[in-house]
Amino acid sequence: MATVETPSVSKSRIDWVDAVKGLTIILVVMEHTTFGVQNAIGYLPVLFGTIAEFAKPFRMPLFFLVAGLFARKALYGDLRKFVDGKIIHFAYFYLLWSVIQIGLKILIPHDGPWQVTYVDLLMIPIQPFAVLWFIYSLSMFFVTMRLVRKARPGFVLFFAAALYFLRLDTGWMLIDEFAWRFIWFALGVYGAQYIFDIADWARAYPARGIALSAVLLASLTTVVFSHLVDIRALELLMGAAGAGASIMLVAILASRGLARPLAFVGEHSLYIFLSFFLPMAATRIAMVRLGFENGDIITLVATSVAVITPIIAYRLVEKTPLNFLFIRPDAFRLGARQKKPRHNIVMAAGGD
Repeated sequence: MATVETPSVSKSRIDWVDAVKGLTIILVVMEHTTFGVQNAIGYLPVLFGTIAEFAKPFRMPLFFLVAGLFARKALYGDLRKFVDGKIIHFAYFYLLWSVIQIGLKILIPHDGPWQVTYVDLLMIPIQPFAVLWFIYSLSMFFVTMRLVRKARPGFVLFFAAALYFLRLDTGWMLIDEFAWRFIWFALGVYGAQYIFDIADWARAYPARGIALSAVLLASLTTVVFSHLVDIRALELLMGAAGAGASIMLVAILASRGLARPLAFVGEHSLYIFLSFFLPMAATRIAMVRLGFENGDIITLVATSVAVITPIIAYRLVEKTPLNFLFIRPDAFRLGARQKKPRHNIVMAAGGD
């Protein structure tokens, strides 16, 4: 039976992981905001459009890579806890917020590239809506890795790589995203100790870490804007380059106490992922109607509001009957809730 060693984890390591999570959620929100602004004003914001294109090869790979770092406890632990934390937990928030998002799209008139109907509600179990696909996919990754946990890592990674290079485009998001993203989660699971070692090295030798990160990011920039990233193998390499550079730079910042704002965002990543769409859209619409014409300014403000507002919303409803929006009720648990729930969707072993 193949096993995966559990990496030893210190508080500083957890801090940099949370900070990387914060970076990924900001990049995700920024991208959705950027293209929403493009639809609203008729052109792509120059600065944020460039950043979105630059970050595309590594934004979601980094998210799933980090998601795999602490997965071993769930993959090899108690089955009941696994079902509760990695299936019911994700299913609850996925179903709840899918209904909320689709319902709001149906009830509130909006301009967009597609029309939302009641059919989208019926499709929730098999076709994720908008950004919520990541919750569904993350649960699928955990279930898949649990099923193959006794297989040799090389076989699993070969399978994941084969799926990646198939370039599936079936039109079914769950299938296509699984094939495209699973390799990053598997690499996070099997390569956890190596990733922590890279972060430790960068913290121990910050000058070298910054220099190596600069080389990786320069390579990423060249490949992305020359459109060589369309070659699947280079896309994979650039995902690794961007993720590696991000981890090293954030680890260096965390070691100097400069990554706390990113870590705070990362600790609340679940709440932001679930609900950023509403403040993002409201801010964008308001600014356009007020006459703002600079797409980059609209994107900056809307992204900031979309990241901050869900955290405030959670704090406001945390001890009210509306807390079910962000905290899973006991009725949807297989066991008692932890006394102090974690906010980070990736770090929680059982989830809230």
